[in-house]
Amino acid sequence: MKNDPLQKLAEKLNSLSVDSFWDVGKFIVEKVLPYAKSNKLSEEELYKVLTSYPGFKFQPSLLKQCQTYFTYYPDLKKRKLPESFYFELATKVSDEDRRTDYEKAAYQNKWTIAELRKKIREDVLTERESERTKFGFDLRNTNVWNFEISDPRFGKAGYKGRIAGQIVANAIYYYTDPGAFIVDPFAGSGTLGDVIDKVSFFGDRRYKMFDTEPSDERIKQNNIFLTGIPQDANSVDYLFLDLPEEFYSSLEDMTVALSNFKMKFKSVFREAHRILKVGGKVSVVIAPQIGEAGVADYPYEVQRMFADANYKIAGKAFLPERSTRRFNYFERKPLVSEMTELLTFEKQAGQ
Repeated sequence: MKNDPLQKLAEKLNSLSVDSFWDVGKFIVEKVLPYAKSNKLSEEELYKVLTSYPGFKFQPSLLKQCQTYFTYYPDLKKRKLPESFYFELATKVSDEDRRTDYEKAAYQNKWTIAELRKKIREDVLTERESERTKFGFDLRNTNVWNFEISDPRFGKAGYKGRIAGQIVANAIYYYTDPGAFIVDPFAGSGTLGDVIDKVSFFGDRRYKMFDTEPSDERIKQNNIFLTGIPQDANSVDYLFLDLPEEFYSSLEDMTVALSNFKMKFKSVFREAHRILKVGGKVSVVIAPQIGEAGVADYPYEVQRMFADANYKIAGKAFLPERSTRRFNYFERKPLVSEMTELLTFEKQAGQ
């Protein structure tokens, strides 16, 4: 380890102040990245190795921010605003012209850093509302889809297990093309149908919905475990799977819980594989469960099943949800999972 060049770079980097973001970024760009390039290390691998050294004090996300900071503002010392302004611009505004406009406005109007942050935040909200007006729903441009309130147009209020329609709308936007044929075998309160029926942008999509207990006339009664999905082979462009509660067992016995889940999901997977076209996509809403006996990592099991069948992972979106469980600080309990995932896979040719 003493002759490890990257460890020496890590030690030098670690000697820099955690407040000197620009200096950290400069060292990364001028010293660390050239080493990584010459040794064919990706940035992800580089940061993973750096943060693995004992006592290393920088998080990968901060290193990336510092790298971006110096890359955007290598001439920082010649600029007129305080350094904190440029770090804010570098980490919050990706467009170069907009960064320039914010810089000019901040200097001319003598903004504080709080005023700059407020302006950036207001512009983001304005753009989001503009996109909503344009497309008819709250379109997200990152893979974190957090919706505090479900859009009342989609799904039936009070329906147990109802998913926020904005999630479905974003999934259809990113993972389907105009004219796509979409199937939802666990339709619940008909959220997917509402999204397609009520958002004009999706007017050319076709869909079918199924459920064991149909909540309206658009949903056909069907039990996937008894009759599969009543669609022809290689006929579906996109499949949306929001798995019902019956897929999840008590976590008192982790082995049993995982075994039951895999057995049930294999039935769904076989049908998904049968009806999807080559190039078709399937999204799965899935979250880990945590109990006294450990963690049931259902997202991992789903990814492994699709990977074993040579499916390409087409997307991963995170769906934060706030737990309503009360927490007693004097009673040690397992952590609560507040992060559901939307995993999307694409069927490859030759499968």
